[in-house]
Amino acid sequence: MRIFLLSIRIIFISVLLFMTDSSSFLQAQVASRNAQEILARLDEELNLGNGLTKANLVLIRRNGQSETWKVSLFRNDGNSLYLMERKGRGLETKLLSLDEGDRIYLFNSLSSKMFRKAEEEKYEIFQNSGFSYVDLSGYLYQANYDPIMNGEMEIASKTYLRVSMKPIITYEYKKLVLLMSKDELRPFRIDFHDRDGVLSKSLNIKYAPVKVKTSSGTTTKELAARLEMLDLNTGNIGILEISELDSTVKTDPAIYSVDNLGR
Repeated sequence: MRIFLLSIRIIFISVLLFMTDSSSFLQAQVASRNAQEILARLDEELNLGNGLTKANLVLIRRNGQSETWKVSLFRNDGNSLYLMERKGRGLETKLLSLDEGDRIYLFNSLSSKMFRKAEEEKYEIFQNSGFSYVDLSGYLYQANYDPIMNGEMEIASKTYLRVSMKPIITYEYKKLVLLMSKDELRPFRIDFHDRDGVLSKSLNIKYAPVKVKTSSGTTTKELAARLEMLDLNTGNIGILEISELDSTVKTDPAIYSVDNLGR
């Protein structure tokens, strides 16, 4: 009888452990799926589709001095071309990104020199703004990072989901930490940690009405219109502020040709 009861107890404990393991596995699966959905949402908010985006890139240096570039950004199916001009200098820089940041080229119109950015060089800072070349390339976080749900936190009485993002291929960042508003599922901030795990820069995402032109007409839509990058290494702040989106602009594929970049 004792042997029978002992056997029943062992079976019960085994079933209980199996159910616990299964429950933990299912919870992990759900958390992983939710984290992937959050990254997809992040990409949706930051990559605003094909056409022409009009914006300004403002650099505020630590000493308070500032510089402003007028930006025309053309996008088409994973390719993007930035044309940047500064008052008194005209067209100064062209930044070409192909295949969602797989290949990145910089053309300096003033010196007529072109550079292709190698993998490590994509993480160099563009124009001292805090934004790296890859930050501006239109690359997808969901394709380049493995997300892990890391609880919740409150800021000014608002609850945010905290998601750690580990790079699939490590070049410059050990991890990124995303804060996503729990109620609206909108990205609020991304903290960038360098290879030593030290916080090196922080991107604050702010929303504002933007003029949006489509084939159906012109409307105003609240979008992630102001991206503020604080570079903790230099104290500089870079602000990319979007003023207008025009999806009716159909770009000639030739403008995304490397051979035409210097023309």
